[in-house]
Amino acid sequence: MAALIALLAVCLFAAGAAAGIIAVVAVAIRREERKLTLTGAAPGPVASAGRWLNGLYVRAPGGTTTGDRNKALV
Repeated sequence: MAALIALLAVCLFAAGAAAGIIAVVAVAIRREERKLTLTGAAPGPVASAGRWLNGLYVRAPGGTTTGDRNKALV
């Protein structure tokens, strides 16, 4: 009986963790769509966590090996 209760507690904890992750992603997606910010920095920590959970990142523009965009070979 104790093993069944422990198994139920573990399953309940796992279901809560999965629901929490889905909630964070859903809130982050809604904020990103409302503010149209997918091409820039994340508008907050929840959106940043949502991007991380989805594997989305935004690359910084430019960046050359010479340090000067005017001297870079194209």
